[in-house]
Amino acid sequence: MQLKEVMTTHVRGISENESVRSAAEAMQSLQVGSLPVFRDGQPCGIVTDRDIVVRCVAAGSDCSQTPVGQVMTSELYTLPETTEIEAVAREMEQRQIRRLLVTGENYEIVGIVSVGDIAAKSGAQQVCAELIEKVSVPAEPVRS
Repeated sequence: MQLKEVMTTHVRGISENESVRSAAEAMQSLQVGSLPVFRDGQPCGIVTDRDIVVRCVAAGSDCSQTPVGQVMTSELYTLPETTEIEAVAREMEQRQIRRLLVTGENYEIVGIVSVGDIAAKSGAQQVCAELIEKVSVPAEPVRS
């Protein structure tokens, strides 16, 4: 099974200059937990609900004034839509990521895939169980 069979298509992104509040409103409207971030029409990062909470809200920043580019995760990973699910799982495990952008023939963004997409749509229960376990290693909380 290939990535194109489980990815979410019609990906909505956000400009790095738009506000964090706009990103949160888009996530709420679309019922998603992340948005790809674009600069001059090219992907330059991804912003997640966790990025917003940890890097903006917890820091006491004004979500209406803070640009998405200041809180996004700039490490962005992509794979071609023809990549086999097992290879996608290995990549996510190796990089410890839960989502990545999917590219088409001309390297344009054609979708996004999350661990949840793979688990829900691939039918490869063993691969999914192992992937979820390996990218869900709990962080050690700071205890004072």
